[in-house]
Amino acid sequence: MKQENKTINLNVLLGSLFLGYVMVYIDKLSVGISIVSISKDLPMSESTKGLILSAFFLGYALMQVPMSFAINRFGARKVVIGSVLLIGFFDFLFGMSPSVQMLLSVRLLTGMLAHSGYASASSKEVIENFPIERRTFAKGILISSSGVAGIIGPILLSPIIEIKGWRFAYTLLTILAITIAIIISFAIPKRKETFKKEANKGISILTVWKNSTIWILFAGAFFINNLLYGLNNWLPTFLTSYRGVSLTQSGMISSAVGAFSLIGAIGGSYLVGRFFQGRDKLVIIITSIIGSLLVFTSYFVHKPFIFIIVLGSSTLFLTLAFVTLMAIPMKLFDGQSFAPSYSTIASGGIIGGAVAQLVIGFLVERSGTFLTAFIYFFILGLLTSLSLVFVKLDSTKKA
Repeated sequence: MKQENKTINLNVLLGSLFLGYVMVYIDKLSVGISIVSISKDLPMSESTKGLILSAFFLGYALMQVPMSFAINRFGARKVVIGSVLLIGFFDFLFGMSPSVQMLLSVRLLTGMLAHSGYASASSKEVIENFPIERRTFAKGILISSSGVAGIIGPILLSPIIEIKGWRFAYTLLTILAITIAIIISFAIPKRKETFKKEANKGISILTVWKNSTIWILFAGAFFINNLLYGLNNWLPTFLTSYRGVSLTQSGMISSAVGAFSLIGAIGGSYLVGRFFQGRDKLVIIITSIIGSLLVFTSYFVHKPFIFIIVLGSSTLFLTLAFVTLMAIPMKLFDGQSFAPSYSTIASGGIIGGAVAQLVIGFLVERSGTFLTAFIYFFILGLLTSLSLVFVKLDSTKKA
């Protein structure tokens, strides 16, 4: 849907989308942080905890592609604002939940309706407003919000949950989400549609899926996110259960590693956009190999400071690989094809995140050691680089 653009302050636009992303990532982290407190009020088994976490990813993956058509139909601005408002709405319901069944249902709906459209819609705002040479950096800024959320989320939520309780914490998250949605509504101006014919006609998802590049990028997103989500979600268990680190120390280590991720997303994406234009494929192949090798090496490092440096460096390289990979669709696709193309690729990453939890749990339980998990991480990095070997970015035309 083409629109009549008003003059937009790109810094304000990017800043507001960044705030929305911070809300998205804090909400993703919130259940992992609060689940121990929740289980004291609503007793549940470890498998039930995992089910609540997995329900979010299931809903997220199911609605990725359908939500892309909503973006084409209603516009990216409405989906961005609506997503953040729905996060607030579902956080309120989650905090009011009287049973485990409701917790499960709310997280499923949160993934389906609140989270599934934000990444694609915000990316569409970027491609509609930023020149192509600035899109990798812009995407890097947005994804760097995961590092910011990873640093401030545990620091802010943990004491609130401990002192005031998890239900109060989710009330605050509701207020935060509504506030950010209001800010975004002012930062992204409404645009007048010049014509609706193209939007009404739409594009067939089968037409989109005929492009082999989409499926190669889908595989790359699956492998890299499998690695990143697996590492982030299982790191606390590894440190506390297998390294004898306290929960507080584990949180400090995770925050320090998150800082490296932030540097990789912002600094790395700037360098790629500035000095490696047109060489995205090479950047992903090299950084994913280096990152996975460093992850594997970190298993054998026992001194906390050196461990932070090695694992943090690996996260920096892997985050840069992820940012660069997810910026590729913003350079290849536009118009009606962008949202379904990007959503399909993003679905690979979401499925990878869900699969990681199951595979790592199985490997550690069967082997009795986290070494098998770190070998798995190394293999995922190699598979990420291998999958990108087959993509031909130069020959891919914009739709």
